[in-house]
Amino acid sequence: MNQSPSSSTVIYRLSRRQFIQYSCISISNSLIAACANSNSATTNSGLDKVTFGTNWIAQAEHGGFYQAMSTTGCAYATGIYKNHGLDVTIKMGGPQVPSGTQLLMGDAVDFFMGYGIDAINAVAQGIPKITVTAIFQKDPQCIISHPNTAIKTLADLKGKPIYISAAANVNFWPLLKAKYGFTTNKNALITLILPHF
Repeated sequence: MNQSPSSSTVIYRLSRRQFIQYSCISISNSLIAACANSNSATTNSGLDKVTFGTNWIAQAEHGGFYQAMSTTGCAYATGIYKNHGLDVTIKMGGPQVPSGTQLLMGDAVDFFMGYGIDAINAVAQGIPKITVTAIFQKDPQCIISHPNTAIKTLADLKGKPIYISAAANVNFWPLLKAKYGFTTNKNALITLILPHF
């Protein structure tokens, strides 16, 4: 027998958009907390200067980071960073941008939106990198094929051209090569396989 909740209990359901928005705001707040005690440079306005790199060109799941920017020129910006003493510059990623680890170790950014496997590889390689927070429980990736082909499983891709991102070379591609016998053609064009949400 199911008991009905008491009249004082209210269950709120979040839409996917609200979940992403609140998650991004939560990450932004985590960045603020992480930066509060850092020895970063300060600007003329007395704000701590911080550079944050995203993993790709601006897209929906980056929204909270941009929303926390200064309110100048944007009706939806909140100024959270400024209110907490931060002058944040966001550098977008993209197809020709080095990996997050390279950007961090080269002091091009102070924080980077990366992948879980990057953190694991950093520990394995002794790279002094710290994970501040995780927005997703899983790191979604996908491989897309044309419709109406004989490709129904990953094993069916053997011998076919597969275009992957540079990041895939350190996360899922080694697993696929080992499990399915895929090979790498160094002369092949590298393109991005976007996560599917």
